[in-house]
Amino acid sequence: MTSVKGRSPVVSLALVVMMAWLSHDSSGSPATTRFSFREIAMGCEVRIALYASNAHDAERFARAAFDRIHELDLVLSDYAASSEVRRLPDRAQEELPISSTLSKVIAQSISVARATNGAFDLTAGGITRIWREARAHGTIPSDAAIAAALACGGWNSLALTQHGTHLLFSKQGTTLDFGGIGKGLAAQLAVETLRELGITQAMCAVAGDIACGDAPPGEPGWRIEIDCGLAGAPAQSLCLSNRSISTSGDAEQHLDARGVRYSHIYDPRTGRAVTRRVASSVISRDGALADALATALCVDGHTLLMSEARLRATLGGFEATVIELDSLTGQPRVTTTTGWPTSQASPPEPAAAVQTAATAASDSSGGPARHPK
Repeated sequence: MTSVKGRSPVVSLALVVMMAWLSHDSSGSPATTRFSFREIAMGCEVRIALYASNAHDAERFARAAFDRIHELDLVLSDYAASSEVRRLPDRAQEELPISSTLSKVIAQSISVARATNGAFDLTAGGITRIWREARAHGTIPSDAAIAAALACGGWNSLALTQHGTHLLFSKQGTTLDFGGIGKGLAAQLAVETLRELGITQAMCAVAGDIACGDAPPGEPGWRIEIDCGLAGAPAQSLCLSNRSISTSGDAEQHLDARGVRYSHIYDPRTGRAVTRRVASSVISRDGALADALATALCVDGHTLLMSEARLRATLGGFEATVIELDSLTGQPRVTTTTGWPTSQASPPEPAAAVQTAATAASDSSGGPARHPK
């Protein structure tokens, strides 16, 4: 049994992933040998576990999956100056040509923003930078700084044009931020890349965003235990296959100032960091959707889950749980969707256009995970 810690410092929550499997099945088939790899991408450690017949093929397959994640990062990163997002000119009322990958992520981000009434917003990059600097310096952003950043955002201030091949900003200074959707997408893309290469039993973890392929040999699914980092909150154990799961919260990344904990997650509508102790987990076939919804549910979870049927009709299938500590008693309040599982193991379905994949832990010998060549 191996554990993987998700939600690295660039995300926010300790997510412990525990996986159990056999190195060989009862038939002795060499195709059931487990190999695991790790690599830094998207500002965090990415881990991939897969079953293959030999080490050479396993390394080749893992390399292809990691390369797909790096390719996505070259599109979405708000850190790398060479990324497509960073190279977008700051020009309002002008149609800007964009790649099909960026177009698909923007389209889904707009859909999630609309469905969550702005609790998720890809145009809040200015707010992200303000709070990132605040955590680095240990100071709370000024009202003026927040107001200035808010004036440049708003998910309804941008539009895809010319059949999705161009992007139009209606405001000058709008900054895009895909930190709340990109890692879930990356994890699923990695798993789908492996499936295209004939590797169906695989798992990818990009921090706390995890994508699972077919179940490991002799197991009903990938065994996952969630520790949300909130005192008194119940542990959650799941068995997943052909699903993605994302968890968000403030356990790892936050600012403590004036006796208040300010989460790295903020309300895009107000620019204010979440100060409630809250965590959320979302399961979906769509890794990007799981990631984006987990973020939105930390902002407005209990209200949004009251409209779960509407969200499913708009965004697609998902299950979710939100855990929030009562501000007076400190006791956890748990809200779940009607189908939040004790187990989710099912046959694969074709991936949606913007779905992605992720990875997990050590090699078949039980030693440290390797870097693919």
